[in-house]
Amino acid sequence: VLNPDGGNSSTFQFTASGTGPVSTITAIVTTSSNAPQIAQNTWIEVHGTNLAQVTTTWTSYILANGVLPTALGGVSATVDGKAAVIYYVSPTQINVLAPLDSATGTVPVQLTTPYGQTSIQTTTELTTSPAFLVLDPPAGHVAAQHSVDYSLLGPPSLDAPGYTFTPAKAGELVVLYATGFGQTNPPITSQLTGQGPLPTLPTVTIGSVPAVVAFAGLSGPGLYQLNVIVPAGLPSGDATLLATYNGSSTQTKVFITIQ
Repeated sequence: VLNPDGGNSSTFQFTASGTGPVSTITAIVTTSSNAPQIAQNTWIEVHGTNLAQVTTTWTSYILANGVLPTALGGVSATVDGKAAVIYYVSPTQINVLAPLDSATGTVPVQLTTPYGQTSIQTTTELTTSPAFLVLDPPAGHVAAQHSVDYSLLGPPSLDAPGYTFTPAKAGELVVLYATGFGQTNPPITSQLTGQGPLPTLPTVTIGSVPAVVAFAGLSGPGLYQLNVIVPAGLPSGDATLLATYNGSSTQTKVFITIQ
């Protein structure tokens, strides 16, 4: 203790015991589908407790640095021993872009947090783990745009100040957004700048009717787009949407609104 007169007190030593908060992983899933497996270049969610001391996204980091962060809010992650990009951190959830990695099978996942490292948890890595991005879970309307002007596609119930949604029409080319479709051809080497088509086109059904897929590929960090023509003859309202690729299918109960 430093006394007001500038002198120090005598020294007293003591032993502290006990532990502080412990970071724990409870689940690892693909974003939107909540499927308990992952794939390379796929957005995944790591759920748990005491994972971060703040809630933030990568927005300010990218604006300041121009690169994708592998550490955010004192949190970093490895998937199969490789550093992973982090988009979002909070005390109970970390959103991670799985690194480029050709491994399949059981892989380790670990976080380093302000409270220390989590124990290693394992998940199953597949070649692909496709899932449509959803705007309003659990209602399940897919993130989509009209290709003609890239206006927002969806039911008017999604309207918000500055954001207007309109349904798709039969014969229209629409843009659907997804994650988990894996590598492109030629293969990407940078998750920040990588873009390109998938080696083969997925199959897509709308309202259980096969739809023509005009393009499928990577358009941004971990973001895939499918350009699809809406089949004729479908009734107005919400139609189920399903894509199958490389033997895996997107989640059920996902919808596109048609009028």
